[in-house]
Amino acid sequence: MIIEENEFDKQIEDLLNKEKTARLANNLVETLKVTKQIAKLCFDTKQYSKFNELIVALSKKRGQPKKAQIELVQMAMIELKTLPINQKLEMIDAIMKVCEKKIYLEVEYARCVLMLTQYKEDDNQIADAAKILQEVQVETYGSMDKREKLEFILYQMKIMIKKLDYVRLFIISKKIEPKNIEDDNIADLKIIYYSFLVIYYRHENNYKETAHAYSKILESLHKNRQLEATKVDFNFRIDYNTILENYAMYTILSQYSEEKQKQLQSIVSTYKYALEALPNMNQLIQAFLGTELISTSPQSHNVQAVEIFDENIENNQQRFVDFRRQLIHHNLRIFQIYYDSIYLNRITELIEISTQELEEEICLMMDQKLLKCKIDRIQGIVDYQLKKNENDVLQEWGDNVNKVLNLIDLTSNLIKREEELFL
Repeated sequence: MIIEENEFDKQIEDLLNKEKTARLANNLVETLKVTKQIAKLCFDTKQYSKFNELIVALSKKRGQPKKAQIELVQMAMIELKTLPINQKLEMIDAIMKVCEKKIYLEVEYARCVLMLTQYKEDDNQIADAAKILQEVQVETYGSMDKREKLEFILYQMKIMIKKLDYVRLFIISKKIEPKNIEDDNIADLKIIYYSFLVIYYRHENNYKETAHAYSKILESLHKNRQLEATKVDFNFRIDYNTILENYAMYTILSQYSEEKQKQLQSIVSTYKYALEALPNMNQLIQAFLGTELISTSPQSHNVQAVEIFDENIENNQQRFVDFRRQLIHHNLRIFQIYYDSIYLNRITELIEISTQELEEEICLMMDQKLLKCKIDRIQGIVDYQLKKNENDVLQEWGDNVNKVLNLIDLTSNLIKREEELFL
């Protein structure tokens, strides 16, 4: 064994002398040939520690061609696949030292970082994995393939979720432009991206943005049902009906607006046939689109089985509370349509809530500018016909005058056009 080691050292020394001669003579072909021989000799004799030393040393030599460094690194990347974990980590460390801050080796550097963080993740060293990953700005790498770049950023997002670092998760998510993932060839990555956004916005209790993320996932599944096979971490289910239910429920949970109503109408028209398999959800959406009073008891709508209320998902109890609130708010808007004023006790009787809760919800809706009314506590009346101030009356009068003048102008133009036709 000692003789073999001496022989190996002698061969390496000879090759290093040849490499130096070729390099100083600017003989690129010979330099590439010798560096490959050095790597091959190390790999054939399994002298990986020596190779790690040599690859770092050769990369620092004066006048070392970029091509020679690239060839050495690429050979090392191939050999990595065959190594046991300890030797693999040592070689990854050596490759990263060679590749660091070199544009022509940025892709190999990113791949090594990815392998290293995957090992850290498997070893449950999430904090270390996150620290390594966040130093790589892969979005600036021009030589990396689009899909590989997206996969790297998605992996960064995944690690941040595991670390529960939601601030960095949101920052990293902004590295991906939504328009850049609309390609059908990367539809699976689009689903994973929006799944991670769902996890973020669900944590933040941002129902509107959560619904939007679900709508993007559903959009892809609607085009290609085979994408249901997409694997997403964190027990995130990619099932067509489940995604549709979640999308509809988060839309219902979001604050009332014209946009919300249009979104519900879009769900009914776009996913009409899919909703036939979900009668309870279909009925609930129709109720929110209608102008009739609905029950304020969440249980009466039979949607407890919807995934967003699952006890294994964080903030599930808060979603029950907010669902009930949206049911109450819907009813209060309906009262505004049919009544100029109504007794508080009549409202509590019709929608089965306490007077205190009713007053709190009315105040909340007024604060959010979703309702215009005032409460007369002495008489126990909600008055929807608010007295307008002078400015509002004057503004309304001015608007009406403008409408009349526009109609007169339009009529005059039409009369002139008719006269010209018959002259």
